[in-house]
Amino acid sequence: MKHEQNGLTLIELMVVIAMLSIIAAIAIPNWVEEVQQENRNEAIDNSRSAIQQLYITALSSGGASLSATYGPSLTTYTISATASGVSSTYIIHAPRGTTLYLNAPTASVLSCFAVDGKGFPSTTNGCSIPAKLVYPLSWSVSYAGQTVPISVQ
Repeated sequence: MKHEQNGLTLIELMVVIAMLSIIAAIAIPNWVEEVQQENRNEAIDNSRSAIQQLYITALSSGGASLSATYGPSLTTYTISATASGVSSTYIIHAPRGTTLYLNAPTASVLSCFAVDGKGFPSTTNGCSIPAKLVYPLSWSVSYAGQTVPISVQ
């Protein structure tokens, strides 16, 4: 009489679970690190894009302002300008936890910054010029505890 086996034994099931646990222990930390690296790159790229858009809009419209809103789910950069009675607004999003800095002797978190039609800081659109600016202006972005200088050219 033959004994036919249906399903898995307890030992086989435990071996499979152990193998999956080992694979998960290796894969999950690498995946988390990859996601953080991608978010950091997105934060840098989107912050750089916001600054470039500020200067492009300012030069084409005679001035523009960039305001940063640091929300619980993401960071939003709003670039706005008005030229010849026509308003233009650009919105760029960055991952939650992104902070943009304008580097003066002491770096200050950027919330509002305006430039005139020549690209120089101005006090228009409710933005004030930070004290003790150092020229050329330098920018940096912080994400997940790392602050990285960004070049805008």
